[in-house]
Amino acid sequence: MASYPDKTMRGRGHEWAAVLGPLKAVTGGAGGGVVLVEGEPGMGKSLLLAEAAGAATARGAAVACGRADELGRLMPLGPLLTALRESPSAALTRSTFPDGPGLLMWLAEQVRTSLERRTGRGPLLVTLDDLQWADPATLMALRTLPGRLADRPLMWLLARRTVPGHNDAARLFDLLEGEGAVRITLGPLGEDVVAEVTADTLGAAPGEELTTLTAQAGGTPCLLVELLTGLREEGAVRTEAGTAHLTEAALPARVHAAVRRRLDEVSTRTRHLLEATAVLGRSFSPTYAAQMLGQTPAALLPALEEALAAGVLVAGDDELSFRNELLWRSVVETVPPPVRQALRHQIEAEHDTPARPGRPAGHDTEPLAVTALLAWDEGRLARGLELAREATGLPPDGRLPHPRAVLAMMLADLGLLDEAEAEAADAGKEAARQPAWAAGIPVLRARLDLAAGRLGGAIERAEEALATAGVRDAPLLACYALSVLGTASLRAGDLPRAFRCLDDDPAGRAEDAPPYARLRAELTAGQIGEAREGTAGGAGSLRRICDALPRHTAALTCEPTAAAWLVRTAVAVGDRRRADAVVDAAEDIARRSPALPGPAAAAAHARGVRDRDREALGRAVAGHTDPWARASAAEDLGVLLGADGGCRALAVGSLDDALSCYGALAATRDAARVRGRLRLLGQRRRHWVRTEHPASGWSSLTGTENAVCDLVAQGLTNRQAAERMFISEHTVAFHLRQVFRKLGIHSRVDLARLTARRDG
Repeated sequence: MASYPDKTMRGRGHEWAAVLGPLKAVTGGAGGGVVLVEGEPGMGKSLLLAEAAGAATARGAAVACGRADELGRLMPLGPLLTALRESPSAALTRSTFPDGPGLLMWLAEQVRTSLERRTGRGPLLVTLDDLQWADPATLMALRTLPGRLADRPLMWLLARRTVPGHNDAARLFDLLEGEGAVRITLGPLGEDVVAEVTADTLGAAPGEELTTLTAQAGGTPCLLVELLTGLREEGAVRTEAGTAHLTEAALPARVHAAVRRRLDEVSTRTRHLLEATAVLGRSFSPTYAAQMLGQTPAALLPALEEALAAGVLVAGDDELSFRNELLWRSVVETVPPPVRQALRHQIEAEHDTPARPGRPAGHDTEPLAVTALLAWDEGRLARGLELAREATGLPPDGRLPHPRAVLAMMLADLGLLDEAEAEAADAGKEAARQPAWAAGIPVLRARLDLAAGRLGGAIERAEEALATAGVRDAPLLACYALSVLGTASLRAGDLPRAFRCLDDDPAGRAEDAPPYARLRAELTAGQIGEAREGTAGGAGSLRRICDALPRHTAALTCEPTAAAWLVRTAVAVGDRRRADAVVDAAEDIARRSPALPGPAAAAAHARGVRDRDREALGRAVAGHTDPWARASAAEDLGVLLGADGGCRALAVGSLDDALSCYGALAATRDAARVRGRLRLLGQRRRHWVRTEHPASGWSSLTGTENAVCDLVAQGLTNRQAAERMFISEHTVAFHLRQVFRKLGIHSRVDLARLTARRDG
């Protein structure tokens, strides 16, 4: 009796059951029907067919296995003839055959006759793989043969890739499914299954760094197994106390070999294109790739289509991406270092190409403000500012985005608030004469409030903006407003409001937006996710932001602490490679814009966190002009000094500086976290604030009580709520008792019911 091959096909129990049912039927003497297997390259289709063949043999059935390939398209019915161990020449010697077009029909009849003869001797399983490359005659035969032989003990198991460019096989599968065939789609393996495969291969559960590395396979079984087998063979894994730890960050040779086999499916021209564009990052714009290669996008179209059809690239809304990170890394690492360096120098040279004389850059094709934003997104801050200032000098034409609003946003990112406020005021006056610009002004003012540390004002203005139809119905503006509201609420310690912003999905609203907007929203989502779920809650945003580097750097420049937060998160999850990528990108931005305030401090802050470098963190504290960023750097420095037993006094002083800055900004949650760090050093700081509240009802709850209420109503325990709020479990219990008293309730169930009624 065949059983589920769980060790070789982890996570495919449902799919195996769909194969085993018809297989049992055919080995019992009935018709087995048709099972269709499809999926992206490397998802285990061939393995599933092989396991089915083994199970069929064990049950006494005969097996005929065939496979299509690109060159085989020249041989009509090649996969079927190979499976049945027939050849056109052998078939032709057995009988008289027709000339001309009738030959294909005659060969198809010979295949049918062979199948009838074989099934007359017993049950038969026919497996045909890679049908995306099958010739038209094979596809036509498969369209008719299953129906004509339905009364025979015959099972068909057909597989194809689900990638662009193979529509004939896709249409065949649709038609067969419509006639009753079972269709199976093999998707990526889930995280739990990846962990099981890792444990099977290495004999131990994966540690954090290894889990991060295996996630780069994107759930692709083929690449995952090659990665794990290669790590084991090269001694890059150490097992301690039942856990496998990564000891070498380089990809094993097996992965590079697997990727080379995939690239061997494409032409030399397409492979060279992939190697060149990989230097741009995992995602890239076809327009920019064409510019870098000195060609038109139309000239690149055949190569790009071939890469998509081979499953190496996937298409997004405005960019192309390598299918998974492991594939992309392998392509990059196999490009010789001197070539990589030359390509990067070429990219930088093209970035710095001056505008065409006599006309502002980009004005002949699109709003100059958009060109400024693109430069900003690429980390060319000085050039972005220059273009934005040029745009404000052009006659207003009502086109989006508003040039002065763009300039004001950039200035706010750099902490140049006086100039930003002046530009915002002028933008407001111009918006009064241009209705198309009016909706964006409240969002701009909310952003300036946040940059200035006016958290209450930022929250109020962002909520007012979101309540207006002009913002609510404009996904890009709503995304910006939610990002401001979420960040301000998080800093103000208003976790319920911040979590509601995350549930409104600012990153999702920005899905169709340009990268400079989408990545800003992703940063906000990651920081709020971290507050709600711990480090794991921010890991997804970390991956998405870093995957866009070095091409898109908007997430690093939208907040002065963004790079430091990304590095801190990468270090926490053991992802040294992404930490390095962020530091490299931040330092590159600072190098390109040495005269601007902010970038150098942000880069020093990121490097200080990664390298535990107190001198770099000291430069960040001195260099940050943003008070919240200065507090964050001082906190990081205090934590580092506190870890060194001989620097306790310096650690306390640095943490006190951070506490003072956070307190001045009313950043209650951050201040609470620093007070907790000081308590660990034996220092206690008072933080009581007297505020008048009603005696009972929802309005009587303090901000802390509201936060406790919301977290407990979500089902969190006192300990979990305490961890989210950086306070003790006893303090949570105290506040929860106050909530029960003020609301006149006696249980968590009552609290959840009341909260649902209030929010509904």
